[in-house]
Amino acid sequence: MALGERAAILGLLAALRPGLAIELGTAQGGSLATIAAHSDEVHSFDLAPQAGEVPPHVRLHVGDSHRLLPQLLQELAGAGRNVDFALVDGDHSADGVRRDLTDLLESPAVGRTVIVLHDMANEAVRGGVRSVDVTRFAKVAYVDFGFVELPQGEGAVAEHWGGLGLVVVDPNGDLMAVAGGDRPVLKDIERAPSPLRRAAAPAREARRRARRLARRLLRSR
Repeated sequence: MALGERAAILGLLAALRPGLAIELGTAQGGSLATIAAHSDEVHSFDLAPQAGEVPPHVRLHVGDSHRLLPQLLQELAGAGRNVDFALVDGDHSADGVRRDLTDLLESPAVGRTVIVLHDMANEAVRGGVRSVDVTRFAKVAYVDFGFVELPQGEGAVAEHWGGLGLVVVDPNGDLMAVAGGDRPVLKDIERAPSPLRRAAAPAREARRRARRLARRLLRSR
């Protein structure tokens, strides 16, 4: 992650001091180390995590988060527990991000929670997030899809990455005071792509399909 992204997440964690945190997308464990340093208990999901030794209060869930996350959320809800912080940075397909965010928002265990969405600059990720109708969740108080924005290159085929979105689940208004109405405050971002990037959209989609195929092959091992 870029410096601005790391600083934003660190600030949120320092203010929240989560008792229970979830990370989707362990990778090399960079974000996990930051989350673990500020949380009492962490659950991190990845198909093939490359993190080294993790602290005893961190549990790695190895496998498909679309199967494992709902199971954990059901266990937590049954125990009356609340997820204080979640980072969505795993499956970067539009459908994968949609499922991850929907699973979190539909769970009773996500009742007073800050959800951070990584790579909002990516068109597939952004499309997946936008496909979730956050207004149907009365507990959602604040949504900002441009919480952290990063400068992006104009290469036609290269994917855009980075950037953070923020979803605050706060039904009682004690986590974040939001003025006005009975609907969430929603801040969206839209950047009109250049004609060259629009023309190269099929090439970027072909690359995404190749990555999805690679993930499916990894799951089947």
